[in-house]
Order: sequence, then C-alpha cells, then structure tokens
Amino acid sequence: MTDPLHVRDEREARDSAATNTVDRPTSSEFVLEVRDFSVDYGVGSSMVRAVSDVSLNLRRSSVLGVAGESGSGKSTLVYAMTRLLRAPGVISAGNVMLNVTDDHGNALAPVDLVRANEKELRAVRWSHVSIVLQSALSALNPVLRIGKEFDEVLKTHRPEMNKTQRRERAETLLTMVGLDATRLDRYPHELSGGQRQRIMIALALALDPELVIMDEPTTALDVVTQREIINQLYELRTRFGFAMIFITHDLSLLVELADEIVVMYAGQIVERASALELYEAPRHPYTLGLLNSFPPLHGARRELTGIPGSPPDLADLPAGCNFASRCPYVMERCHQEEPRLTALEEGGRSVSCWLQVSGASASVPVELARTPRVKRAHPTSEEAVS
Repeated sequence: MTDPLHVRDEREARDSAATNTVDRPTSSEFVLEVRDFSVDYGVGSSMVRAVSDVSLNLRRSSVLGVAGESGSGKSTLVYAMTRLLRAPGVISAGNVMLNVTDDHGNALAPVDLVRANEKELRAVRWSHVSIVLQSALSALNPVLRIGKEFDEVLKTHRPEMNKTQRRERAETLLTMVGLDATRLDRYPHELSGGQRQRIMIALALALDPELVIMDEPTTALDVVTQREIINQLYELRTRFGFAMIFITHDLSLLVELADEIVVMYAGQIVERASALELYEAPRHPYTLGLLNSFPPLHGARRELTGIPGSPPDLADLPAGCNFASRCPYVMERCHQEEPRLTALEEGGRSVSCWLQVSGASASVPVELARTPRVKRAHPTSEEAVS
C-alpha cells in the first residue's frame, strides 16, 4: 500500500523527465480515440449492457487509469476496444480509432479497431498495441520455455529476424525489466509471480508498441513486488514513451501512476479528472467511497468506511442514477432521472452526478466540494515564495 501524497514529488519529476526525453510523433496528439462505445452480452431479451456510451481520448506517452469495483466494466471495455472480447460479448455501438505511426514517427492511416478485419488487426496487435493480462501464469503457455514465447512473437511479426537475432532481442527485453537472460530457459511454473509479470511486460514491449494495456497486472502480487513493478513501468515509459491504459480497483495505485483517471460504475464513466485532482478533490460520491476504502500511511488515524450495498444488476438497472441506492447524499431527483457525464467549470474534469449540477436541491457536501491543491508546472512568484 502506498500513500499518493508521499510520492507526488517523485512522480512529477519522473513525468517531467519523460516529457523532456521522449521524441513526440508528428501525428495526432491522441494515440486512441473512443466515441460512444457500448458493449452487450447476449442478444434479444437476454441482452445485458456491460459498457454504455463510453467516450475517451488517450494522449501519446500518457497513462490513463481505469478504476472501479469488480463488474464495473473496466476489463470488458479494453478487451472490446482491442477486439479480444469473446462471445457472447458484442460491440453494439461506437468506434475506436487507433492513430499509429511508423518507426520514424510519421503518421500512418488511422485504424478503426471496431471495423477492422482480421488482417488489419493482426498488423496492429503487438506492433502498435499490446496487452499485459491479469494472470501471467494463465497467459503464459505452461509447456513452453520462456525463450520460446519470445521466439514465437518475434518470428511471427518480424520474419526478417533470424534465430540468433531473436534470441538476442529476447535477452535484451529481459534485461530491460530487470531479469537475467537465464530465465529464457525456464518454464513459467519455475518462476515467481513477480518474475512472470515482468516477462509479460517484456513480451508486451517486444515490438515497441505505441500503446500498452495493463489489466490489473499487480493484483496478485505482494506490496514489495508491486512497488518494483510500478517503478519498472515508470522507467520503461520514460525510456520508450509509450502510452498506457492501467486497469485496477486500487485508486491509491492509480493516483501515483496515472496522468488521468476515469472511474467506472455499472458500465459507465461517472468521473474523469487528472490523478491528483481526483485524489485531493473527488466530485462523485462513488469516487469518494473508493478513496475512503484504503488507509493513508501518514496523518491522523481514521476509521475506514466501505461503500454500503452492492453494484446493481446490469440486467435490471434501476430508474435514475445507478448509484442512488448506495449513495449517502441521494436526492429525490436521483431516483427519477439518470445523470449524464458533464464537464465542470474546473478545467478538464467531468462528473455524472446531480449534486454537481447548478440548481441542485441539496447543497454539495464539503467532502465533494474541496479545492484541489495540485502543484502547477510553473508556479507564480507568490507561490514560489510561499
């Protein structure tokens, strides 16, 4: 467990270093653009909407965190975006544009991942977008040595490389993630959980993709190994400049790692803000509940409080706000009308809550009205003196 405030200065310094050392491509500022994206499970009367009208952009070389409880739609969203979602999952609406570049940073034709055929998908997977799955032990083939896993990826996507070159590339990749090249001759079960997860990260970076998706890669690891993996990701991002989507239920981890965070509940985005703004001044009661569910390492003692109740049944969603039955600040309007994700006057952040709409019948509680104390990249002279 980490304290986000305690690591803020280190995080900002690393982000600044990444900005200064990475050459930006000359194409669109966004590597990924998602519009009105919806995903269903099943068809007809048995259909359940697991992701509803999600729109988001991901800037190059930045980290987008996706947070929420189990069943909130986090993994379904990214698996569907990359066309890895299996039946009975179906993309029912929207588009996903992947803006790729060549080895020199020149823009290539954007790829609509929703409408791409298998040949087009094969061309962008691994080369431009890769994924690190939640369970490395399940993702790695138990009957193949680690070196064979790397060899298959490189042989498939880089046919011009010979066997010696593929072996050298695999050794380089393991060194990048802090492992000895001898691990290439091991089977997955002979390695620790942290080593297997590092190998999955190395495999994801084998072809220098522009986007790497991390699906709860540290969930099954102890906190020491988790810290090592997060530090490794910082270093790799600084070195190679790839964008990243990091999925987790642990908001404290995202506050430290991500540039921007979206919070999902019942298949919808309920809040989006910069990581530090969201930590210091949440605007949605669900976000506040998630933040109150982990203990701080500094400051006064306080009693941890969970979020009462359970997420709604996606097959029988209530009228109005999906979070109303669990919300401590619920109003009558919350049971009647469904709120929409709306931009606030504060720059860049959005929230889906009737409390934050002008003319609300109840005043905004102090917990959801705090002013963020986010450091500016270039402080004024008065701030510098203070």
